[in-house]
Amino acid sequence: MKNQRLASEILAEVDRFLQQQKSIMIAVKDTAGEPLASYAPFARVGESLYILVSELAKHTQALFVSDVASVLLVADEAATEQIYARQRLQYEMSVSPVVRGSDSWQLAFSALAERHGEIVEQLGQLADFHMFALTPLSGRYVKGFGRAYELSQHSLVGKDLDHLTR
Repeated sequence: MKNQRLASEILAEVDRFLQQQKSIMIAVKDTAGEPLASYAPFARVGESLYILVSELAKHTQALFVSDVASVLLVADEAATEQIYARQRLQYEMSVSPVVRGSDSWQLAFSALAERHGEIVEQLGQLADFHMFALTPLSGRYVKGFGRAYELSQHSLVGKDLDHLTR
């Protein structure tokens, strides 16, 4: 983007929007290759989003067999002036299971507990709950009509963005 001041403002807005959201919508192919949509609370650690999900959920089984997922964070409908132009962040992400007890697990688990409270401590004690790291491959931020931006690759926010004109 040519206007660096505007780019910096938009990237700061992307970062704030990401911080305000508590859950993500996840689209992945299930074990039969069929599309599956779900959601999960998340915590951000570095350039990844971490989720803690039960193996009883269909999307958990799908995440174990998939190496990619599409993730959507979207503004609340009640806070949206124009329903066709909801503020949103969309990422194509790589999916990696996190080994229970590893350093990555401990760091992400602490972030999830800090963000979502006591329930995380309880869920973390259950053997059927698994953690996944979702790391961006590409991303797009939509602020409204005519205000869509491609984010830096491999980054949740990044340092650069491109204004999409078509």
